[in-house]
Amino acid sequence: MPASRVYLSTIGRPLDPAEAAVPVLDRGFLFGDAVFETLRTAGGRPVAWAAHLARLRRSAAGIGLELPWSDDELRAFVDLTHGDTGNTDSLVRIVVTRGVSPLMLDPRQALTPTLAVLAIPLAIPDEAGYARGLRARIVDVTRVPASALDPAFKTANYLPNIQALRQALAAGDDEAILINPVGLVAEGATSNVFAVLGGVLFTPPISDGILPGITRATILELAASLAIPAQESSLHPFDVRAADEVFLTSSVRGPIAVTTLDGFPVADGKEGPVTSRLRRACEALLGTL
Repeated sequence: MPASRVYLSTIGRPLDPAEAAVPVLDRGFLFGDAVFETLRTAGGRPVAWAAHLARLRRSAAGIGLELPWSDDELRAFVDLTHGDTGNTDSLVRIVVTRGVSPLMLDPRQALTPTLAVLAIPLAIPDEAGYARGLRARIVDVTRVPASALDPAFKTANYLPNIQALRQALAAGDDEAILINPVGLVAEGATSNVFAVLGGVLFTPPISDGILPGITRATILELAASLAIPAQESSLHPFDVRAADEVFLTSSVRGPIAVTTLDGFPVADGKEGPVTSRLRRACEALLGTL
């Protein structure tokens, strides 16, 4: 029976989620003073583990948070937690907070980081779900500018993304696409954005204020191997609205088509051929793990 488990560094073993708790004075709870990674397993092993681990360490260093665990220890916590679920495969989230401190912003008051590893049953769309795709909306919530928080750091400060998604959900859509402070397309609330125009695959460059997604990088590598012309180039909302295909990428779902954008069908309202080729190439890649 699929199950969910949580490893807490303060306890030292996996727990039922109902039993797992952090103190009210933990800075992750109080201030979002934390970093995280979300990934999936395939064949019981974490996918793109080295890339996720490297990004977790970059994010932590970016906010001045020193991780006291070695690479091998972090992998062991993930394997232990996933293994304790009994799931064939899991969605895994690794969260590191700065730890407990007095109720003040000064980060120097926190001395011991808190690690939580969550493993829950993996739920991804079936073939019909991928073919049906998503309803997305370009919202007027902007991505936090790099001058405030470097988008390369995957932190727990997700309220702008939540506000963006709330706007999309209120319109009857599934996902939000945010713009950056100068009006260019940035990324989805939980995803990177790709668009196909005139047979060329486009995705916003990192410099436009996006998270350097791990699946995003994989898609660009696969496009090169499949001789699909691709480039990192700024996209205006009208570019995406006029695209022949639009799809979003994340570490759990992989690439998934946007078949309706702002209430209108994208092309014929079905998963396009480029999206389909890249999705199947990703699936084949998972099959080699």
